[in-house]
Amino acid sequence: MLVDSPRFTPPLVKQLEGMGGIQYMYLTHRDDVADHAKFQAHFGCDRILHQDDITADTADIERVLEGVDAIAFTPDLLIIPVPGHSKGHTVLLHTPPNGERVLFTGDHLAWSERLQQLYAFRRYCWHSWTEQIQSMKILLNYEFEWILPGHGRRYHGDAITVQEQIKTCIEWMDTN
Repeated sequence: MLVDSPRFTPPLVKQLEGMGGIQYMYLTHRDDVADHAKFQAHFGCDRILHQDDITADTADIERVLEGVDAIAFTPDLLIIPVPGHSKGHTVLLHTPPNGERVLFTGDHLAWSERLQQLYAFRRYCWHSWTEQIQSMKILLNYEFEWILPGHGRRYHGDAITVQEQIKTCIEWMDTN
């Protein structure tokens, strides 16, 4: 599974081919779709995107997500709707049987070196800051050790520390 769509470049395509290709391309939201159609044409992968983020450029997506409830895509992959940055923004939680849990956050959440805390991008919140704060609270229902954002720095900590960081982020969001 490829999360979000980078540029379709020969070195990257060759590396992905060497890893067995792409079966699914999970798109967290509408503005990080880049060359999704080229990847789909080349690999024949199913693209996944929430219905509230479909645009003319993504109208032919193979798997359309609906609703506000979390979706168990596979036993170790959970798609969680988190509207805010965009109306249909979702995050992907990978929970391997043995290993650390990873949350792919798209543009919902990242680490800020300047603030030394988890951070949401208010300046780039295209839909609703209020909904993004509420969506951040949803993440408190899940445990994970890694946050891998579409932009910004990744973050790693034990599950308790990550939860504390999310609470700090919510407090910061409420006052900014």
